[in-house]
Amino acid sequence: MPREKPSVSREDYLKAVWSAIQEGQAPVSARLAEELGVTPPAVTAALKRMSRDGYLRFSRDGRIGLTAKGRQTAEHLVLRHRLAEKLLTEVIGLDWTAAHEEAERLEHAISHRVETLLLERFGRESSCPHGVPLFGGLQALRQRGVVALSEAAIGDEVEVTRVWEKDQKFLEFADGLHLRPGARLRVRAREYDQTMTLAVQGRPRRVIHLGLPATSRIWVRRLSR
Repeated sequence: MPREKPSVSREDYLKAVWSAIQEGQAPVSARLAEELGVTPPAVTAALKRMSRDGYLRFSRDGRIGLTAKGRQTAEHLVLRHRLAEKLLTEVIGLDWTAAHEEAERLEHAISHRVETLLLERFGRESSCPHGVPLFGGLQALRQRGVVALSEAAIGDEVEVTRVWEKDQKFLEFADGLHLRPGARLRVRAREYDQTMTLAVQGRPRRVIHLGLPATSRIWVRRLSR
């Protein structure tokens, strides 16, 4: 049973549901309980309250969806989270691998005035340190043809666009291999078990091997084949 947090706000639930939808996963109570660190009964009670308040809706098969009101609230909080990440990394100098967890605490304290100033500073077309656009999220990346590295073919030259940010240990692993947004790779081989052999461009004799758990968490855009 997960260890329950002292307090999980409505915004945290909405953001978790929104993130699951963005990742192409069905938001279900068990997954939300694990991500938020609360018990399943607590999740069920919270979801019922938010449905009653007009933030969520449930389909006949029990799937959880966001209403227009819920989506707007979630997207606004996600924007503040990404602005907090940029403030922490580009102004304060925090390492990008630690920005997500710190921004989880800071996002709730950003006022409308500070949000406006941060948008003016960073620009509406910019992205968070992990490669997700401030506006549009993962859907915007998909529309640009960005795919998981696991989908790249042998011979493809690709540029890392986004690295999954919710696991700091994974970010540190990726950082140690220089797999940050902007890094360029060439796919040399793919084994039967989906392990990929990759050449890191700009780093002489730098060849790495990544399994599916890693290549599915790194998003890329194809440059050539």
